[in-house]
Amino acid sequence: LNLAYLMLPKSGSSTGRFMMKHEFDAVERQVKLEPPMNSIAFVRDPLSRFYSQYDEAYVRTAPWHNVQNPYYAKDDENDDGENNKIKSNNRKRKSATGSLPHPFPYLYDNLHSYHDYEDVFCPKHTRSNPNSNRECTFAQTKENGTLASRLERFVRDYDGRSPYDIHLALQVPLLSNAKDGRAIHVTELYNTTDAGREWHAIAERYLGDDATWLQNAKKEKMAGTKESHGGVIQGRSYPRRLDVSLVGREAERRIVELALLDYCCLNFPLPKTIAEEVDGRT
Repeated sequence: LNLAYLMLPKSGSSTGRFMMKHEFDAVERQVKLEPPMNSIAFVRDPLSRFYSQYDEAYVRTAPWHNVQNPYYAKDDENDDGENNKIKSNNRKRKSATGSLPHPFPYLYDNLHSYHDYEDVFCPKHTRSNPNSNRECTFAQTKENGTLASRLERFVRDYDGRSPYDIHLALQVPLLSNAKDGRAIHVTELYNTTDAGREWHAIAERYLGDDATWLQNAKKEKMAGTKESHGGVIQGRSYPRRLDVSLVGREAERRIVELALLDYCCLNFPLPKTIAEEVDGRT
């Protein structure tokens, strides 16, 4: 097919990975993106993406997360692992791969494990069974502003140029050559807003009648079942852990500043509230 998909974290990459594997029978590997290769990528609204980026990086770099995390740490006083709690006043944490303290340790104040974190966005008193956390995975956040206030402090301190986790990287740099800054060869650029329909169109264009979703849709039509778009495209769909409605206007404005490169180069419109502020100043 001579088709490559460039995965951008938090820009529909889980859906893209699923579609390339199951629809195109593709494998993940490095390829040289140049003509005549057709290469596609999806980009996402920067503000929505930032909240998702932050949520992902928050968990992946938490001191209790021990998978591919340079900031993973154990309590210095409990190296036997029997009581792996990090004291909130102990900020010189030892990493599993050396000694890397988290660049923003206050994000985890008084949170010593994932269950502590879970109790913030899914408090026990809000659960049907306070002694079980089974419903928390897909429950809508019920945090009281604790997580939102920490994000607000983070965006004040974060410079946007030094992502300490790949999920915090902007989209434009990921679409550029790291050596000279020139744009990578991308022949088709899509918006994640309608990713399902776009991926179906891509599959139909490159695979024709062999597209799995198209075959399934025809079978459903012949069987007289409800019309569909070829099945749900899979991907991670956990609800956001912080309540973005509790994030203040100043913090939102700062997020837009941090993501301004994406807004500008990818031609995304500014959030309505920010755009109105800009218009009012001109």
